[in-house]
Amino acid sequence: MKHLDLLPPGLIVNTMKGDVAEHRAGAWLSWDGTLDLDCAIVGVPYDGASVVRTGSRHGPDAVRQGLMYFTTYSSRDRRTMTDFRAADIGDVQVVLTDMEGTFKRITQTVSTLVSRGIVPVMIGGDHSIAYPNMRGVIEAMGPGKKLGVIHFDAHHDLRKAHLGAESSGVPFRKTLEMPGTLLSGPNLVQIGMAEFTNSPQLDDYAKEMGVTVISGLEVRERGMAAVVEQALEVAGNGTDAIYVSVDIDVLDLSQAPGTAAPNPFGLPAHDIQYALRRIGASGKVIGADLVEISPPFDPRNITGSTGASLILSLLYGLSSKPVAAA
Repeated sequence: MKHLDLLPPGLIVNTMKGDVAEHRAGAWLSWDGTLDLDCAIVGVPYDGASVVRTGSRHGPDAVRQGLMYFTTYSSRDRRTMTDFRAADIGDVQVVLTDMEGTFKRITQTVSTLVSRGIVPVMIGGDHSIAYPNMRGVIEAMGPGKKLGVIHFDAHHDLRKAHLGAESSGVPFRKTLEMPGTLLSGPNLVQIGMAEFTNSPQLDDYAKEMGVTVISGLEVRERGMAAVVEQALEVAGNGTDAIYVSVDIDVLDLSQAPGTAAPNPFGLPAHDIQYALRRIGASGKVIGADLVEISPPFDPRNITGSTGASLILSLLYGLSSKPVAAA
């Protein structure tokens, strides 16, 4: 852990580990200190860029608590994923009043993991962390490469600033416009934009940059299976890898009440479950994040448990043999 400069996981849960035969997710993700891994879960307890409601700094621990109630076994496929080498390796060191330093440590962590061929799955925190996450991926990929991004959210997060300041609503614009970026608009797909939560200016910017935007209503009309195949085609067109970003507010507030901006028009969790399994199984995922789980607004850890199941869905996809796009 020293060479990554991480802190131990903030929450160590000693319950619900079960015996070996149960294949409990929490026990499976226990870390032995080595980096002989296919995937690493990393907590990023940072919400210093939240502009609506804070509290997502507690998101990583809420997901960890939720993981203790799940196993690694797929009832449909009748297989576990315990042969897939994954572990929760701890938390990035966060200073809420030092965004620049915190972002630098996030980028260094992601870059180190990707350089070792490990897929980082970063659990936030607010959505501002997607920028240093993607910056770390880009740094590890190096020049001459191209990155695609699939972004699930109720909001574009394409602001230039929020009232002149940094916020959780800027990461994708920052990544599109950062010097040396490997991401271009035609390889960015945004899925789940909700009704009455966005502005025409941001939609115009998306169109100007060539971003593919698929609203939540369109997902319902077309079905998630068709939308995911389109997203994989667009994000994968001429790219070397795909990054996946999931803001929990893409879900309906009945399944994700614990977030900064609860979404009454959100998608059902099973749609995102399907999407993450399918995208994970594409063989192109280089990194991912799950953000904006805010336990102070979450009764009985409903949102944390939903987030935990989505993380497992992505890991299950990653553990599967690559599936070509239809």
